[in-house]
Amino acid sequence: MPDGQPTVGGFLADLLQSEIGPAMGCTEIGAAALAAAKAAEVLGAVPEALRLTVSPNVYKNGVTVGIPGTRLKGLAHAGALGALIRRSELGLNVLDGVTDAVAAEAEALVRDGRVSADYDPDAPDPVFLRAVAVTRGHSASVTIRQRHSRIVEIRRDGVPMAADAAPAGCGDDEASLARLATIPVRDLIRDVLAMDASSLGFLVEAARTNRDAALTDFKDGLSTLGPALRRFSGDLANHSATIGKVQTMTAAASEARMRGLPVPVYALSGSGNHGITGLLSVYVVAEELGADEEHLCRALALAALLAVYVKAQTGRLTSYCGCAIAPATGVAAATVYLMNGSVEAMVHAMQSVIGTFSGMLCDGAKLSCAYKVSTVAAAAVQFAHLALSDAFVPAGDGIVGMEIEDTIRNLGVLNDPGMKETDRVVLSLLRRPGTPRP
Repeated sequence: MPDGQPTVGGFLADLLQSEIGPAMGCTEIGAAALAAAKAAEVLGAVPEALRLTVSPNVYKNGVTVGIPGTRLKGLAHAGALGALIRRSELGLNVLDGVTDAVAAEAEALVRDGRVSADYDPDAPDPVFLRAVAVTRGHSASVTIRQRHSRIVEIRRDGVPMAADAAPAGCGDDEASLARLATIPVRDLIRDVLAMDASSLGFLVEAARTNRDAALTDFKDGLSTLGPALRRFSGDLANHSATIGKVQTMTAAASEARMRGLPVPVYALSGSGNHGITGLLSVYVVAEELGADEEHLCRALALAALLAVYVKAQTGRLTSYCGCAIAPATGVAAATVYLMNGSVEAMVHAMQSVIGTFSGMLCDGAKLSCAYKVSTVAAAAVQFAHLALSDAFVPAGDGIVGMEIEDTIRNLGVLNDPGMKETDRVVLSLLRRPGTPRP
């Protein structure tokens, strides 16, 4: 290997650390609040006017999603809250602990037309946000690009300043993902299973945090999906009980997050719903199977890295439901591993996920995400069982390629250029009369 480049195991461990982290609320909402908070800090005051300009993908995911701990929704309200809180050092957790008084003030700023949000159809990256704040003859702009917490540019009165809020190592993201994409899937699985499990304990804590989000949903009197599935799955038995519990827990955790309940989750590849699908599903399966912590750690690492592998081919934000498909692909393989299946069975289960759900539409972050996430998570576990019985979507079937790498590349092409027009139509539907706006 080149001098100074870590071993494969070390590289994968570092990648896991960079791709998994805590986030309060929808990642796009957190990013909008972060950009606005930093812009207000640069100004040194609450802006007289704040404008958020984002990519179509970010707009779509932020237009109707709930903001944690409030009854507010959308990017403009998130930006207003960030500008009032002004604590960019919290990163994507900047909205943690919003008070009723601050929420009321933010609502007034948006209602008075002082804060607005819209998208730029020609934004240079799928993950792109720019906050421009103005007050007393001064202006500040903050730009986020590529990752939701990556501030790449700060300006005061048009003069560039150091982007000191950018997380360390962000400049290596693209190189790391490019390196990951060169590893054949079967080799990647074997490399993950050979990793030192003692370095993976943080994944268990991340999975338990996402489980706690589901438990919060069960206790919230206004939630419906998680509690209903809990009652339903309680009547199931054996393998069906495990599948039902996976669906129940992922539904509840995602519902809590999408409704804006004040629950932290661990995000994967910049998405809380990715983290819920990928980590919580595997945690539930391992718990139901009685797996020890070493096997749990490896299964979590396998699910997470395979999800990141898919995202390396497709991009972080996609026209289809990436929150379901990418992590569920990893969940299918990890479930096969927990049931002592072969690498080939893992690959077969992965192909079944992609071959079945590749056309699931992304129409933004909102309550229905919980239905999508939980449906695909449950199916991923079922596909693992089916793969162990030699039932799977075969090579060359539809977009499923002759090799798993071909299938994942086809998924990328399906997104871009395949569904670009679909994305534009979805955005137009989200802006139709009567649709809530940020």
